[in-house]
Amino acid sequence: MKPHLLGICIAIVTASFATNTWSLGAGTQNSTATLAPIPSNPEAGTKGMYGPVIKWPVIPIHMTLLPNGNVLSFGTNQVGQQRGLINAIWNPSLGTDSNAHTITPNPLHTDTFCAGQTVISSTGETLVAGGDATINGKRNYSSALTNFFDSNTNVLTQDTPMTYKRWYPTLVALANGDVVILGGRDEKTIPTFASMPEAYTPGVGFRTLPGAVSEDAYGKNTDSWRYPRGFLAPNGKVFIISHREQTFWLDPTGDGSISTAGVHVPKGAWGLPTLMYAPGKILSIREDKRAVVFDLNGNNVTTREVAGITALRRWSSTTVLADGKVLLNGGSEVPNSLKGVVDYHNEIWDPATEQWTIGASAVVPRLYHSNSLLMPDGTVLTGGGGAPGPLKNLNAEIFYPPYLYKHDGSGAPADRPSVDTAPDSLVWNQTFSVSYTSSTPVSRVTFIRSGSATHSLNNDQRYMELPFSQAEGSSNTINVTGPTDRNLAPPGYYMMFIFDQDGVPSIAKLIHLQD
Repeated sequence: MKPHLLGICIAIVTASFATNTWSLGAGTQNSTATLAPIPSNPEAGTKGMYGPVIKWPVIPIHMTLLPNGNVLSFGTNQVGQQRGLINAIWNPSLGTDSNAHTITPNPLHTDTFCAGQTVISSTGETLVAGGDATINGKRNYSSALTNFFDSNTNVLTQDTPMTYKRWYPTLVALANGDVVILGGRDEKTIPTFASMPEAYTPGVGFRTLPGAVSEDAYGKNTDSWRYPRGFLAPNGKVFIISHREQTFWLDPTGDGSISTAGVHVPKGAWGLPTLMYAPGKILSIREDKRAVVFDLNGNNVTTREVAGITALRRWSSTTVLADGKVLLNGGSEVPNSLKGVVDYHNEIWDPATEQWTIGASAVVPRLYHSNSLLMPDGTVLTGGGGAPGPLKNLNAEIFYPPYLYKHDGSGAPADRPSVDTAPDSLVWNQTFSVSYTSSTPVSRVTFIRSGSATHSLNNDQRYMELPFSQAEGSSNTINVTGPTDRNLAPPGYYMMFIFDQDGVPSIAKLIHLQD
């Protein structure tokens, strides 16, 4: 049981900004806040575009979209040094200048540099597990401490520690609301690795999984302990893709169990991104610019190679966009080096064609400790890099995808449909009504689990299309069928986008999927 050993309240900053509307509030009628205008560019309709470089209070090594639409980032101090003893909270409705950020000290003295994090569905708190420790003045030891950040109150509390110290762990949200914790280094002096997973049950605490010990899946072998690539699969187990060629099944029930999945893939690396881009489907970037798709939906895992990327991008990030395409940004040919940064352009992968196209170019290289996160307005927050690195990027850039622009070659922002009313929460197998404003009928409804990202990994994101029909007798109401399978849509906070006939998305309605 979480004892809430210590908490600290932080005042919430308030201010105003420019134009546009973003739905963030509670209740069936969304409250609104103001946002900066979408910039324009002649190529934006085909490539998207990046906004100006903006200052960031820390290097956002870790970023989480919170249940209230704010962004939590942490990992360094305010001068970009490796020391995760403060949290930075960005309120996008206040714009991008300094008054949109709140800095909260970490009075619990847990250095969350290179920890793992995820949002706990039942409480809305962000669990931050493990991280760094300093012993005799030396850094990069490991920590077993756990912290919980409450986005409603900006209160930070601490739980009882994990059984194992974990530096570079992965947290995987399960279908029952639990979280399984994989990998991480346990000790530094005589290197040992946390090859035994743990599971966290809200209101109960941590338990180890002694039946699931594995050095190959998330232990000392082949760097497997460094942020293992684990994803909740349609069968309720966790599918794990090694940084090398192996794959595994982890069953987190009871004492746990681990087995090989019988699928071998091209060699990977922990500095190359992998994410779940559709229900039961994973895109993994491998060595030699190769890309592999996994399909976990059948009785047996299938995998196949698809078109590769244009250049090797070590420490790049991948993000599922509002329309289901995948953004790949940042990285370089040589890890954490300015050599081979391919003019900072991004690439966008279309699951329908399985091809990559060249997108817009950023201003700032994004290397080791950079990050990206899909926002409720359909943009992607990209930022960070450094500690260490050739650049100390206390900054961010917002990427505006092509779907936000007109298709007439002008590069002007498109008129967007809007969600007027929709529920704040759902249960599985629920049909619900959405009223909207749009000059054309709704063409798609997408449902994307909020992200939590670090070190080229965002295993919280989940994308799916929701079936819908026009409500009888209403030109501005649709009836939508929510997710039916909690293995495909585990409990959590989701962004629901509606698209008009031109493929332009609304600003998302944030919805809590929970029993």
